[in-house]
Amino acid sequence: MPRRSRSLTVAAVVLGFGGLAACGGGGHHPQASPSPSPSPSQSPTPVPTRTVAATCPLTGLTPSAAQNRDRPALAIKIDNVDVARPQTGIDKADIVVEELVEGGLTRLFAVFQCDSAPRVEPIRSARSSDADLLALLHGSVFAFSGANPRALPPIRAVGDTVLISYDSLGTYFHRDGSRPAPHNVYASTDTLLAAGQARRRGLGPPPPMFTYGVLGSTPAKAARVVSMRWPQASAAWTWNGAGWQRTQNGTPDVLSSGHRVSAANVVIMSILIGDTGIRDVAGNASPLDITVGGPRPVWVLRDGKVIRGSWKRRSIGSGWRLTDINGRVIRLKPGRTWIELLPRPTEPTIS
Repeated sequence: MPRRSRSLTVAAVVLGFGGLAACGGGGHHPQASPSPSPSPSQSPTPVPTRTVAATCPLTGLTPSAAQNRDRPALAIKIDNVDVARPQTGIDKADIVVEELVEGGLTRLFAVFQCDSAPRVEPIRSARSSDADLLALLHGSVFAFSGANPRALPPIRAVGDTVLISYDSLGTYFHRDGSRPAPHNVYASTDTLLAAGQARRRGLGPPPPMFTYGVLGSTPAKAARVVSMRWPQASAAWTWNGAGWQRTQNGTPDVLSSGHRVSAANVVIMSILIGDTGIRDVAGNASPLDITVGGPRPVWVLRDGKVIRGSWKRRSIGSGWRLTDINGRVIRLKPGRTWIELLPRPTEPTIS
């Protein structure tokens, strides 16, 4: 399916955090004589205020002293085939998106904003689908290693993105001699972000992708294991009482640090797949993961429960809106989130 033309104007999203002023007022009491005016030395009684804590836009968490919620987002493409595992650093990402690529495999789009990782590995090539994801960040830095030349114009056209590629700016990347090429490129998030900011001043933080808060009265069902499949890959998420732990291709998804990949939320989005017209060296078509449009089905995992609803995104300049079966916004638990882009008509298996 040919990629439709879209407006390249990205709407600015402005977030305001306002204090709530508590104002006191009492009835007027009659007095025998007028009250004397306050002397010049007296100060008016201060009005108490309650401030709202600024949170990290992509997690809903209050930042630690070492974190900076005001910096721009950094997106990095991460290899996800078995030979590329274990991965490094993705446990520090605020948002991770798993997308379909050539040959029925998947690749990760990891977004770092409040947190940093001294090493992220292995970094791989960009795809046309990344353009619509980058537009959600409204001005960011995008790091990758390699790309089909035809995949880059859509990425440059939207999202106000600074591209940092291993192919043209290799000084910011390194090779890991213990891993086979091309699954061995790594870098530091601080280095990549600084490289992007040096090339474009004034990049700001992204708007929130989701709404965070208590689950409330949203209809939800208990779930222990939720699994899904792509043509040549599979993943599952298991509730352990505190968070969701990931399994990939039948084995625990464990990082090079020994930590299991986990998330506070998992958002499984049913998507359409388009045709980019691009093929890899083996002749496999490069799919276009379509993340604009809807409404289409969504399954949200949080707190050991699954909420079924729908997702919608009106245009490339808009954000995602998740609603339950009653049309109310689905709130995520503050914390890190994985987004699984699952081509329709496939649906997750829930037990």
